[in-house]
Amino acid sequence: MFNCRRSVVADGQCQRTFFFSSNRNLKVNFFFGPENGGPYVRDSVDVLSYYLETYEACRKAFLSYKKQLKSKFERFDYECLQIPKDGGELDVYCLGEKKKPAKRLVIMSSGIHGVEGFAGSAFQRRWIEEFLLDDKSPYKLPKNSDFLILHGINAHGFKNFLRVNERNVDLNRNFALKREKLHKKFKNKKYRKIQSFLNPGSEFGNFLFEYVFFIIRFLGVVIRFGAKYVLDAAVNGQYEFPKGIYYGGRKPEPVVRILRKYFKKVLKPYERILILDFHTGYGEKNGISLMQNAEKGSREDKNLKKVFGDFGLLLNEGEEDFYRTSGDFTDFFGKILTKGKDLFPITVELGTFGNLSVRGAIRGSFLMISENRIRFHGSKSESEADKVREEFKQMFYPNREDWRLAAMDHVFGIVPEAITRFSKL
Repeated sequence: MFNCRRSVVADGQCQRTFFFSSNRNLKVNFFFGPENGGPYVRDSVDVLSYYLETYEACRKAFLSYKKQLKSKFERFDYECLQIPKDGGELDVYCLGEKKKPAKRLVIMSSGIHGVEGFAGSAFQRRWIEEFLLDDKSPYKLPKNSDFLILHGINAHGFKNFLRVNERNVDLNRNFALKREKLHKKFKNKKYRKIQSFLNPGSEFGNFLFEYVFFIIRFLGVVIRFGAKYVLDAAVNGQYEFPKGIYYGGRKPEPVVRILRKYFKKVLKPYERILILDFHTGYGEKNGISLMQNAEKGSREDKNLKKVFGDFGLLLNEGEEDFYRTSGDFTDFFGKILTKGKDLFPITVELGTFGNLSVRGAIRGSFLMISENRIRFHGSKSESEADKVREEFKQMFYPNREDWRLAAMDHVFGIVPEAITRFSKL
């Protein structure tokens, strides 16, 4: 087969054996087909054109495929789920080769973390255009699998270049059942201990001064508690501080309640479900990680190893880069669906500027904390606030050509083969 690595070289060309590019705007893809497992060469395409700059443009492009999809697929359903309380709209395609549901379903979701939806939307639209609609595609679409594509789960964050929704809730810490009462059950004591550092209560000042002062405070906290302690305190989520970063909410948000009802209805016929949830930001610069929340040795863990195990990208419990979250979207399916279904839930995470290094961790933490601080406590200078907002956006949706090419290469070097493997299980 082939070997995948997490890292890429400086010019964006991936260190995987099946990628090369002679023109920086064009790339030649190798797709693995179900007939013989060998690579197919596809004509060059301008992959950068899939990256758009506003939520409205992304949504319009996503909806533009409606007529073509309806004419091609026997099983076609489009729904626009209206999310109350300023949550916006969530567009969903459900597609199948036959009117009767298949036994397998592939779910592709984007935009749980708002601003990260720009890249996720680009991946989804490319999948639709070049794999679902292109009759000349060398990739043979599995006929025993249906597709469910959710575009922009957090429309508010998507529109406003935020990770959180309109109530500052990190939705990937909120996908839980009401009876779980995460705000009572899950107490992040580490977060509470350093929350004054994570959530400053004053106006933001000069960017450079604030950054230098932050580095001093960051190093002080790390020296006192340790780097792993600080990471766990932040990214594991918290349910006590509504104005803080990584806030998971007091109860399931409207979009969570609506999707629960929708999933219980739509997913009922399927026996095996592959969930591909696209995210950006975390990981090595221009790299990719496949992150699971399943416990080691569990049925889901074993399922994921069958599909992704030899890619060399799957993060497991105990590895240095691994962290588990509560209220995670990919965990939600196991909570709401009947027992006996085979689930394959994975987070596809595209690293942007490299936040695993000390320098990257400091920069990323500064931007997360500062963006949140400005929204709740303001800034002495609007121009300084704009610097934070722009760098925050770049942290999750870089305009760098090398990143955009590498991200496309990573996703489409893995996803088609993963779906083929899934269809054979």
